[in-house]
Amino acid sequence: MFRATAAVRRPHPAGPAALPRLVRAAGYAPTGPSTPYLPGDAREEFYQELGAPYGVDFDRARFAAGGRRTSVELAYGALDALGPPAAGEAPELAVIAYAAPDFEHTELVASCVRRRLPGGPLAFALSDQGRLTPFSALRVAVEYARRCGWSRLLLLVVDQGTQPFPPPAGQSPAELRGDAAVALLLHWEGGDRPLGGQAQGRPGPELFDHWPAEAALVAGAGLADLTEPVPPTGLLAEGAAGRPATGSWTALLDATARTGAGTHVATDVDVSGRPVVVADYDRERDALAYCTFHTGELRQR
Repeated sequence: MFRATAAVRRPHPAGPAALPRLVRAAGYAPTGPSTPYLPGDAREEFYQELGAPYGVDFDRARFAAGGRRTSVELAYGALDALGPPAAGEAPELAVIAYAAPDFEHTELVASCVRRRLPGGPLAFALSDQGRLTPFSALRVAVEYARRCGWSRLLLLVVDQGTQPFPPPAGQSPAELRGDAAVALLLHWEGGDRPLGGQAQGRPGPELFDHWPAEAALVAGAGLADLTEPVPPTGLLAEGAAGRPATGSWTALLDATARTGAGTHVATDVDVSGRPVVVADYDRERDALAYCTFHTGELRQR
């Protein structure tokens, strides 16, 4: 037996808002061929039953042509690229964010990730918010840190591109092209102070009240659909289309590493000592989100 109670909300203390610090990050985007698909897999019957109530047929050809790499495999790849945490870096909380469901329903990403991390941190996943899901996941992670006295957070963002059903007609902002995952290790040193430099909601001038004027911008691909201009900020990088969850964060990694792989990086933007804003817009939800990081330590690495 157990009893659940409502969360206790603490009032925001007086004082300036704080920003999370991005200390280490890595991406994983496999491109090689996957193992040959064998028709008659037991999952085919499951997919047929799953789609039947909605009049959607299992698309064997599309499924066989996909990478068929599960979200767990992609998350593990990002963790391997990130490397083992150094002394005092092991996360106290891990949040996984994804925009598209996994074709493999027998694995829970958060549970599998938790087993790979030292100390068995609290781990859970967020979804169903499209390309803005990672922004919500970051906010939730920091709110847990504020209330629990934590400082080490892990954000895992996954785009799993294999789907057993045909995509909706027409071009969708949620369209996935291939597989990718990004792991972000963050430190929150603001105690119970409020999280600054972030907002999410319908586009409008008031939404940008917390946008730091001195920040450099990493623009998600969805911002191309936005009619409301964002504040004038030096463009640091632009995310590629086809990665609704990971595109912005891959661009952030590329910009700070100055590799520019798959991303337009404006190398003439001076970001030394400046915070970095990551922003994206979801046309289907008519919602914009942005968040701000200190990234100096990441660039030094």
